[in-house]
Amino acid sequence: MPFVAFLHAHVLAVVLFLFLFAAKALLLLLNKRAALHKVRSKTRALDMLFGTLILLTGGYLLFLYNGGIPTWLILKIALVLVAVPLGMVGIRRENKVLATLTLLIFLYVYGVAETKTLVMGKDSGLAQNTAPATPEADAVETGDAGLSQSASAQAAIVAAMGEAQLANAKAIYDQLCANCHGADGTKGMGGAAILTACHLSLNDRIRVIEEGRGLMPGFGDQLTEQEQEALAAYTITLKKE
Repeated sequence: MPFVAFLHAHVLAVVLFLFLFAAKALLLLLNKRAALHKVRSKTRALDMLFGTLILLTGGYLLFLYNGGIPTWLILKIALVLVAVPLGMVGIRRENKVLATLTLLIFLYVYGVAETKTLVMGKDSGLAQNTAPATPEADAVETGDAGLSQSASAQAAIVAAMGEAQLANAKAIYDQLCANCHGADGTKGMGGAAILTACHLSLNDRIRVIEEGRGLMPGFGDQLTEQEQEALAAYTITLKKE
């Protein structure tokens, strides 16, 4: 899927840019100016490339975002737009204050991105569930047709689906969802929801699968209603006590 490729490209560009910046900032702070000049001359084009990729892929992912954009994401984008050129200027001018400030900004942005909160703390267990991916718990767990999230209910869901239906749902999950959520629902790629801790009801999961949420596209035009229901039920079986 295009958004998955862009997500991977965005993450890779960010990691490489930060790696190069951190290495140069460390040389600057250690007063290794000769080594810094050498590294700068060899990575100038890479800095521009990674910076441009961050902005382009990030902009495209923002364009794909479904629903209202949360405050933490707006702040993250704003800080990245400030930090990227600020870091380049700090290294070029060999300004330790700007380099250090940029490192602190990047660390804060990382914390915000991981926790989905401005204070980098747990937000009633819902931080990861605002992530751009499938079933997210911004609603309380409901008793959909008597459906609970207990181990016995999970076993009942699997039994009710039947071997063929379960295998088909797993195949769909592996193709459409595992890349971001992981085969066992714990991967959380790019902030994707951790499905093993998701509290959405069956109907809510079906709606998210059909319409999409965050960076996750809707699959209503790719999956039949029966496939959407089976996939939603399969994600419930991933939940842990």
